[in-house]
Amino acid sequence: MNTKEKTKLLTIGLLCCGRADTTERCLKSLLPIREAVDSEIQVVDTGCSKETRAIVDKYADEVFEFKWIGDFAAARNFQLDQANGQMFLFIDDDEYFLDTENIIKFFNEEDCLSYNIGGYYQRNYLQLDGKEYKDVEVVRMCSVTPQTHFIGKVHEYIEPSYGNAIFLDARAGHFGYAYASPEDNFKHSMRNIPLLKDMMDEMPENLRWQYQLCQEYRAIKYYDELMEICLDGMKKTEDDSLEDAIRYRGTFVCGLAIVYEAQSKWDDLIALYEELEKDKRLMDMPRAMVLAYAAKAFFLKRDNKKCQQLCNLYLKIYDMLADKPGECFLQTGIFVNEAFDYFNYSNILCYNMASGLREGDYGPLTKYYRKLKMDGPVVRVNRGFLIEILDKCAEFGHKKEIHDVLKRYLASKAFRVIFQSEIDGDFLKYDINALDKIRSAMKDTPAQTEMELYMDLRMIEKAASNPDNIRGFYELIEVINDYVRTANAWFDSRDLSDDARDRQDFEEIKLSDILDSFLQSADGEKPTEALVALRDAIGLRPAMDASLAQLSKLYANHLDIIRARQADEAKFDQMYALEQQVRQQIAQLEQSGHTADARTTANQLEAILKQSYGLTSLLE
Repeated sequence: MNTKEKTKLLTIGLLCCGRADTTERCLKSLLPIREAVDSEIQVVDTGCSKETRAIVDKYADEVFEFKWIGDFAAARNFQLDQANGQMFLFIDDDEYFLDTENIIKFFNEEDCLSYNIGGYYQRNYLQLDGKEYKDVEVVRMCSVTPQTHFIGKVHEYIEPSYGNAIFLDARAGHFGYAYASPEDNFKHSMRNIPLLKDMMDEMPENLRWQYQLCQEYRAIKYYDELMEICLDGMKKTEDDSLEDAIRYRGTFVCGLAIVYEAQSKWDDLIALYEELEKDKRLMDMPRAMVLAYAAKAFFLKRDNKKCQQLCNLYLKIYDMLADKPGECFLQTGIFVNEAFDYFNYSNILCYNMASGLREGDYGPLTKYYRKLKMDGPVVRVNRGFLIEILDKCAEFGHKKEIHDVLKRYLASKAFRVIFQSEIDGDFLKYDINALDKIRSAMKDTPAQTEMELYMDLRMIEKAASNPDNIRGFYELIEVINDYVRTANAWFDSRDLSDDARDRQDFEEIKLSDILDSFLQSADGEKPTEALVALRDAIGLRPAMDASLAQLSKLYANHLDIIRARQADEAKFDQMYALEQQVRQQIAQLEQSGHTADARTTANQLEAILKQSYGLTSLLE
């Protein structure tokens, strides 16, 4: 209980457990506030190393030691009791403020003390490279009174939590959920799960702990446990009209949808949607989240009309709420806060457009294709949508509605990478004519040359995947030459800005380099190196394997022919000419219907060649 006389406007507090690099980054980010606001920085050391403690001592106004007892609320309350400020703002030592301007502005306003609770936005990075993130509101500020306290061994929260509230337009970067390995993710959740279960036992009527446990189970993909706890939560909140219960219910509902989607239980997901359509107490944001998942179920079942119906319902809610953060905050919660994430929003657009394409309706495509973001560091496009785009290209080639989409999307390097990957995964299902139509669809688009060369590679591979299309050694050599030329031209046509990948990171380039090595060795004095190159080429591009295996056999035969010529060139030329003449006679016999005579003549010819050279033919 804090009854101290207040000597500061603001106390900025953090718990520190020993992460030197993140702790210093955090403390440095607090200095602008410390300098511009009547404030202090207090740190509670819960087990710092000497290195980290030295960093803390350099930045903090006061440092207190607290023996860790596996209870975050206990540590926070200890810290709160030391505060000299009228207001308390806290941040974790693995966070850091990206901007502090609005925090400084707020605490320099005369009415700042009229607010008793508030927070800022936590920017949760999804990967360690920081390219993708999600901003969520976190309650991290309160007035300091004797009654102010934290509750919860983990995922602690402030009480009293009612009154005049404000969220500051400031963001704290957080890599705490961007794990270096699945093991780190599992370790983090397994630390929290027992603490949450303890809280459920201590406070069985408080659904917050069951609510928080949901995200831990999802993080480590314990879907059966997540389903069990969500079904129990839905039952407990079925008739509860309290505001917290309604919000928690949204999380339990969305958690169940997440389980069904993860386990591909599409019928169960559709049944959940149909059941919730009758639940008038379910708020719009969790309803939108369920719609996003159920739309996928209908899309995969190819129920295009129903899929579009759900997409349109989602978009109606999105248009009503997405730009109203205050209303969203009143409805949001774990899982629910993902309802309007770009991932779900873009999937809805893609399901809508793709379902329309399946029905021959280009209206949704024309209406929505501009809404997909193509200018960020990461581009996300639903695979089902890409498949429908490719199928239409394969059917029509250059079609205005599709061409308009490609002109916009192919301007994005990131999209080109995704699109090429999708083509690569599916091109063998198309015939050469369809692949050529896809190629023609790239005309007059950004990166036209790159995309056309990419399609040329796929068409070479398509033809090569059926060795019956290519019979002779020199025909195969020409295919290999064509592949090497095309692969290098494609690589040279690419926009390599900001691309850290090496040539050898591309299967096509790695294969072309090996095939080029084969070509350089094949007619020289290094047949062993040529054969090794062919061996190494197998498996790099599976579509090429059948032709490469055939080439290996023909190349061995080619070496035997070279040795035969070298042994007696004059005799070889004589026999070569004889074989050409006889083969022509055999062809004439076959054309005139004398198949048996043609076969007899061929057998006699091959017997002579076998006896003379050990070969059945000198022709390649």
